[in-house]
Amino acid sequence: MKLTPMEIRSAIFRDVVNEALDSEVPLLATIFARSLPFTNAIKSRSDVLLIEVRPDNRDRLISELSERIQAVKPRLMKHS
Repeated sequence: MKLTPMEIRSAIFRDVVNEALDSEVPLLATIFARSLPFTNAIKSRSDVLLIEVRPDNRDRLISELSERIQAVKPRLMKHS
């Protein structure tokens, strides 16, 4: 999911984002650094992990994030 100023202007999009964040399904999203009320609320959630993507870590993050998501999948299967 991509959270940028254009997308967050839509109330429907904001509702869908909040529903996704409130679900038990892992969500990988990009969010811009600029401060806006909607994105600040997401960034301040206790269940959100912010990871800055930089040229020196972006290649490594692919495998790290994949491993994190794979680790969550078995727990989700038990709840189905």
